[in-house]
Amino acid sequence: MSYEIGIGFEPSADPRVVRILMTRDGHPWLRSFVRSSGPALRASGDALLCFGLLPAIELGCRLRIDAPVDRGLLASSAAVQRTVAGWTPGCSPVEVTAEAIASTYPAARGHGVFFSAGVDSSYSLATNRDQLDGLVTVIGCDVDLADRERAAWLAKNVRQVAEAYRLEPIVLETDLPARMHPYLGWIEYHGSMLAGLRHLLADRFATMRVAASADEATMWDLPWGSHPGLDPQLGTAAAPILLDGLVSRPEKIARVLEEPALLEHLRVCYHGGPNCGTCEKCMLTRICLDVLGGCRHLPSFPAEVPPFDDRALHVADTSVRNDRIVLRAAAVRAGGHERLIAAINAAIATFDRRRPTLAERLQLKERLRVWRHRRRFARVAVE
Repeated sequence: MSYEIGIGFEPSADPRVVRILMTRDGHPWLRSFVRSSGPALRASGDALLCFGLLPAIELGCRLRIDAPVDRGLLASSAAVQRTVAGWTPGCSPVEVTAEAIASTYPAARGHGVFFSAGVDSSYSLATNRDQLDGLVTVIGCDVDLADRERAAWLAKNVRQVAEAYRLEPIVLETDLPARMHPYLGWIEYHGSMLAGLRHLLADRFATMRVAASADEATMWDLPWGSHPGLDPQLGTAAAPILLDGLVSRPEKIARVLEEPALLEHLRVCYHGGPNCGTCEKCMLTRICLDVLGGCRHLPSFPAEVPPFDDRALHVADTSVRNDRIVLRAAAVRAGGHERLIAAINAAIATFDRRRPTLAERLQLKERLRVWRHRRRFARVAVE
């Protein structure tokens, strides 16, 4: 059975809060909100298209947008659909219904970047600091809204970085990732969701940067929610989205090492809060920082250095493989890292010897994901 997903805004008395209603065949299905700590939010159909398009593709539904959408964005969303549908068996482009308009914006707007205090966004801030006047941090992604202590810590962390660079800190709080999670994972959804948030802030920012997750050589072949073939297509001519920093992770870390304020507040931990120092992501980042920074003091990590663990160097895909090659070259130049170099060589060799399993060739994991999400959506109770 084919359903229609409708997406629109519900009334909100506060201009800094938008309330989103998604329907299934006209019946309320999912309610969500976005709240801004600073500027008013623009309740536009452009944001709704970005919030609703990827779920519609995943669930195989027609999409109706209950607000006008920029004509250029409506046209370019077809390319987004082709790219996403091409990644996942069982998915295909869906019918989108919306009124097309020519969007207009205020004359005086600034330039922003989505900032999580991680390596990628820290690099984007460091390399574009002279062009920026605002940082936007989203709470409700890797930090749960209900975790008030960790959310407050992240907001304070970001505000301290903004103060150091004389930028406006904007904190967005939203339950949309959590509400959408049963039907679409964060890996697939995060790029289009950030694009929707960008359009909510279109009256404040003329350009908005999203930090890339991989380098130019590998990211085009990486099925990822934020992607060179997706993010720019989800912007408009006068409210573009700039995918920034298509370089390797070690290169980004080397740049962050030049910025004391970013190094002090660097946040990479899998747990979403202060760096634990012991998870694989913390260990890998610390290895890179030690090699590139000459083992100097790292203020955002615990003082106690965990034992070296080869598992942190695991190579999962070609993008990670390239990162390891860059790190190995840096370790050779620095000298004294023979064990690390041997571990990187072993991890790369293991990856290069590996052959895709039958399940991977048939994309069974992706097929099962789509089947599970569509089954759950078909069974959900609607009002």
